[in-house]
Amino acid sequence: MALILDRPAVEQLLSLDDCIEAMRRAHVAFSAGRAVMPVRLTATFRDVGLLRAMPAWLDDGPMLGMKSITNFPGNRERGKAAILATMLLYDAETGELEAVMDGVHLTNVRTAAVSAVATQALARPESKRLAIVGAGVQAAGHLEAMAKMLPLEEVTVVARTRESAERFVDEQRQWFPHLTLRAAEALPAADVVCTVSSARTPVVESLEPGTHVNAVGSHAPGIREIAGDVMRDARVVVDSRDATLSECGDCILPIAEGLFGPEHVSDELGEVLAGTKSGRRSPGEITIYQSCGIAVQDVAAAQLVYERAREQGAGVEVPL
Repeated sequence: MALILDRPAVEQLLSLDDCIEAMRRAHVAFSAGRAVMPVRLTATFRDVGLLRAMPAWLDDGPMLGMKSITNFPGNRERGKAAILATMLLYDAETGELEAVMDGVHLTNVRTAAVSAVATQALARPESKRLAIVGAGVQAAGHLEAMAKMLPLEEVTVVARTRESAERFVDEQRQWFPHLTLRAAEALPAADVVCTVSSARTPVVESLEPGTHVNAVGSHAPGIREIAGDVMRDARVVVDSRDATLSECGDCILPIAEGLFGPEHVSDELGEVLAGTKSGRRSPGEITIYQSCGIAVQDVAAAQLVYERAREQGAGVEVPL
């Protein structure tokens, strides 16, 4: 019997607070070698769309799962979502299918949760000014996550259009009445920057000393959100060395341009959390957490959803 959990069920069962702690444990285990996770497999179907498969085994449980993602841009013209995701969770001892659940909300929450963990480890704790590049679902998730980690006072949103940024700010004011939220056309000075855009060319050209960046949008070799010289001059921490050097344009392109070598992007977040690598080394250091998004995050989040579902009697069991 497999437990089927649709998006409303996953939304009810997965909180950001619980996910933050699950992501912290997952990254420590992953960087300590207590996981099996190949780089994601991508099949591109001409110019129609693509399918990605992200399997992982994590010994903290143990847990076994795989997320599949489709990206079909033409869906927007059909009134459908362009990006869809489904998560499969298996019994790690027998390989039997335990659950099938919506992967869209799961991805949104675990991504923001890991950025929260990285911010706590790398940003200056007194950071009050947040800038967000992007105005979609990830922007909302990151605003919530940063508000949990930092004593925020000001939030500036920059998006592809001023209209999008202003709409996002208007929507978020009801949830964060204590913050000063505003839209802008250019990236302002900030203590923490979250880049959660679909930009294909750099949107971050310079940063003040002491800034921390959560860089989320660059997850393909030809896509970059951050200028190469900014990457060169920053302390870069990644979720996975292997994933970064095969998937992340923010890192791959500057390496190809000769701005730095692979060793510049070799420190993993799990190593920082475990204390085997340093976190922020000085108040003026610029730090960047480069997020590709990796399968151990999905498996750990899915396990959390599954356990909550069993406790609460959620979902529908289906024989397969």
